[in-house]
Amino acid sequence: MRLLYSGKTKDVYEDGPYLVFHFKDTLLGRNGEEDSGGNEVVREKAGKGSVVLDQAEFFFKLLEKNGVKTHFVERIDWRRARFLKAERIPLEVIYRELAYGSFLRRYSGWVKPFQPLGIVEFTLKDDRLDDPLIAEDAVISLKIASREEIKEMKETTRKVAGILKEFLASRGLQLVDFKLEFGRLNGALLVIDELSGDTMRVAKDGKILTLEELLGVME
Repeated sequence: MRLLYSGKTKDVYEDGPYLVFHFKDTLLGRNGEEDSGGNEVVREKAGKGSVVLDQAEFFFKLLEKNGVKTHFVERIDWRRARFLKAERIPLEVIYRELAYGSFLRRYSGWVKPFQPLGIVEFTLKDDRLDDPLIAEDAVISLKIASREEIKEMKETTRKVAGILKEFLASRGLQLVDFKLEFGRLNGALLVIDELSGDTMRVAKDGKILTLEELLGVME
């Protein structure tokens, strides 16, 4: 296998027509504080990579079961999994069920914590620029994605939101937000990267669950 990319939370290897993700024990945050919505590594925690892979496998299988195509293929071991290789679209598609994190910071004074939203946002996936918000018209003008692809990504993201909300509600939990990435494969779009506690927030009684607490609701 050939190392393609060493990221903040995983290493990505090329394995023929597949990618192999090796999940790291790094925790993300902002200004030194742990936060799944953050964009910097704040520390490491033993076993964290395995926990995230458990969640990614679980949620991708949940999406597939409900008709959402993903690039997940199979788990290899406690820290690695195999995925289909797709052309990555350099966007993060963020669904915000409730106001939290950067949305509160961005619109301070205009919104309250956990205020209902139900919106979809796009950010440009570029660490150098700290993943800035990008308008849909700019996505089209910069030839990042077509208008039809934007529509499909939004529709799929809202479908994923519905799946997650139903699953979490059955366990007395509330979806706060999550982010997806999309890729192109054989002319079609599919959900790529991962869906886990590193890319979503879930709350119970107004408190955001930790990675370990989120893992517990999957059992």
